[in-house]
Amino acid sequence: MHQEVHTHNIVERAYAPEVADLLGRFDRRALPDFAGASFEALSSELLSFCARDLMIMAPTGTGDYRYEHFGQDIIRFVGCDRTGGHVTQMRPAVARFTIACYDEALSSGKPLYSIHRAVKTVRVSLWERLVLPTTCADGQRRLIVFSKPLQFHEELLTTVLDTSPAGIVALRALRDEDGNIDRTVIITANRRAAAMAGLAGDALVDREGRQALPFLADETIWRRCLYVMELRRNDMFEASYTVDGRDLWLQVALAPLGDGLVMTLSDITELKLANLTLQSRAATLALEIGKERATRRALSHELGQREEREQELRRLAETDPLTTLLNRRSMIEKANAEIRAAAALGHETSLFIIDIDHFKRVNDTHGHPAGDAVIRAFADLLLGQMRAGHDLVGRLGGEEFAVLLPRTGAREARRFAERLHKCLRRSHLPVSETLDLQVTASIGVATRRADEDFGALVARADKQLYRAKDEGRDCIRCAEDEIAAAA
Repeated sequence: MHQEVHTHNIVERAYAPEVADLLGRFDRRALPDFAGASFEALSSELLSFCARDLMIMAPTGTGDYRYEHFGQDIIRFVGCDRTGGHVTQMRPAVARFTIACYDEALSSGKPLYSIHRAVKTVRVSLWERLVLPTTCADGQRRLIVFSKPLQFHEELLTTVLDTSPAGIVALRALRDEDGNIDRTVIITANRRAAAMAGLAGDALVDREGRQALPFLADETIWRRCLYVMELRRNDMFEASYTVDGRDLWLQVALAPLGDGLVMTLSDITELKLANLTLQSRAATLALEIGKERATRRALSHELGQREEREQELRRLAETDPLTTLLNRRSMIEKANAEIRAAAALGHETSLFIIDIDHFKRVNDTHGHPAGDAVIRAFADLLLGQMRAGHDLVGRLGGEEFAVLLPRTGAREARRFAERLHKCLRRSHLPVSETLDLQVTASIGVATRRADEDFGALVARADKQLYRAKDEGRDCIRCAEDEIAAAA
């Protein structure tokens, strides 16, 4: 069972933003001589704003602790109310760890931060706790414990992990007293990842990363993992290693996740072998084509594989890698083709230019990974509101998007824009398992004039977008409304 205990650099290690606030409040209520904080003062203050995430624990004098308060959010995740119960009623491994943490906090009189894996809850895998020792006015001791889920295993996530053809591993960084990454521990891994490491089932979980995953023994690969965790940047590379006497090739994708990373492992051994085979056969096929039917079949098969790879490359070249929407170049090409087709049939065409308001604040407040998550969620919302197989949706760059509506006039385009605007106002975009954000957007709308190409249409819609921004953001401005007002 994964367990961590920290008494230093707690704010830097914690995930919940409340931890820093709680430590500040504890310091203001601190008592001398290892007594912690005043129970009456601190409990009254904390129960007024975060009671749902708090437990109050009383030592029994027999090496156990009794629950005097058990927060509603903790009940929701654990599945029961433990008020009046005792720590020793938990599973032995969790109870021993919990009592040891509580004893240390009371004896030192200082806050203690811990992370542990739950043995059995409704849906929580990892918990973080901030243990605050206190002393009552009558001299009795109490612990105020802030407890919050750190990682969720929803049914969808479990299904994805279990059925994914790729190996998926999540590692948490373990740091020394100076804050440097000393090693990692595997907190989640699917069966496919275990098989790639030559193990069975869930044998990877709770093991040290470099010992459990053969390719991490390579110092160069390990340094790349450190860069991902420290610099918060994605990475992708190929790695080879040997398991049970068999040489394997992996494509490894790394992405930062909390104070650690998530690793996606794709077995490309057969593709490597196929490429080597393709290279070795090329000269022979040039000489022997037409001589042997079996050789022609092999060539046809390999040419088919190459065509599939080329199709995938074309798809990647047309789409934005963050959102999978059309990228700017592909959006321009496809939009001009749609405009020509619509013009030939005498149909109208309209365009939205959409910009997320104050997007820089998201990056500055929550970090660039949160900004990327907002961009992806906003793209999903756009796709959900537009007509599948009919409208073109693309990302022009940064937080700016474009939607082309073929066979759509100004009035209908205005209705589409208002529907999208209302949907966004009602929505909270998911950033992580514990955070979602509400954002607004400014929308510029224009309907194509005769003989107008896509570039000119974009310019008019863009003008309306800047008009929306100048007039307070979170609104829609239409070129046709401006023309009507002028008339």
